[in-house]
Amino acid sequence: MSEYLPDEVVLDILQRLPVKSIVRFRCVSKSWNSLITSPAFIHSHLNRSIPNNSNTLPHPIFIVRYCVSNPHKELERERYKLFRDNEAFEECGEFDLPIKSRRLKNFRLIGSENGMMCLVEDEQFILWNPSIRKVVNLPEPCITAKTCGRMPCNEAFGFDLRTNDYKIVRISFPYSCNAIRMEPLVEVYSVSTGSWRISSATFPPSATLIDWFNPKACLNGSVHFAGHAQGNATIFSFDLRDELFRKMILPESMVPLDTDIVTCVFKESLALLCYHKQATRRGCCSIWVMNEYGVVDSWEQQFTIGIAGGIENVLGFRKNGHIILETRKIGWPGYWELFSYDPESQEATNLGMHDHTFWVDTYKENLVLLNQANDQANDQANDLVSESRVTKKRKNSFC
Repeated sequence: MSEYLPDEVVLDILQRLPVKSIVRFRCVSKSWNSLITSPAFIHSHLNRSIPNNSNTLPHPIFIVRYCVSNPHKELERERYKLFRDNEAFEECGEFDLPIKSRRLKNFRLIGSENGMMCLVEDEQFILWNPSIRKVVNLPEPCITAKTCGRMPCNEAFGFDLRTNDYKIVRISFPYSCNAIRMEPLVEVYSVSTGSWRISSATFPPSATLIDWFNPKACLNGSVHFAGHAQGNATIFSFDLRDELFRKMILPESMVPLDTDIVTCVFKESLALLCYHKQATRRGCCSIWVMNEYGVVDSWEQQFTIGIAGGIENVLGFRKNGHIILETRKIGWPGYWELFSYDPESQEATNLGMHDHTFWVDTYKENLVLLNQANDQANDQANDLVSESRVTKKRKNSFC
């Protein structure tokens, strides 16, 4: 690999470099390209970079998704900006999703894990790694409108460290010709195999799901759906390795009637966002945390958030203890704003963004998808190798 340094030293050096440099070094030699694009190197680089991307940093970086409103009513394009989690919430980078939605104003975001995002439009799923500018179109699912007719589907995206694999879980609820609900079907897409397959997992036929549009919490190798079973609010966890559903029935005191429920992760613990409705919109939100995973009696209420005008969504948690909220912009129908809410003082600070379809997550650089086939004309990973093209994109600098 190198005439002057032992291979293990070169490997250790490469694993410590930022993603942008590593991608460029693929053109040094065939052996370097083979090493950098190997699953083992991608995995080891991710394991080394995760601690550097966590809250151990003085100022972690958030990636914020939003849709730019177009006064001419043309198709709107979703944008992604990077912000340092400091007092000023300082902007430090920007990405554009390199493909456009064909029918809708924007893709629906299923989830994000280790910096890789999963989005969908109708039955077209895509994976996007913004840190290497790469988009991969996934094959058509097994269960489609052509094969089973149109039906409601609920998806989740997660990562299982035990198998080092990213997976999409899709629960479909087909109906017979007589509009009678049939047994739910579960299918799974695996990044390691690059294909969909029908899972043997059984989702309780009598159970229902509550949250159909928000990303689902991924923790301990499982994704978590909020729903009801036998009249009780319930969390359905799906183990990504064993492909089994497990139920966590919630105490009645946690989830009153007419409450929207969303699963999330708070300080590496499973958490629940309980939105309490006032009239036709959400009024306040209670945040509950499961202190011991899987133990129902360990649920503890952390915060209750209420601000004037109501809350649309709780989007993220900052290192200083503040909470990022999405609220409706007063007097501007169809517009939302981002606020940073201090639970202690109960004061909210406007972060200066007002568009719609917001989403926030911690930004993590990674090499995932670098070894995937370049089946997208919009694949920009090679742009990072070409110096001429890199120059054009320097305005999208990394933090």
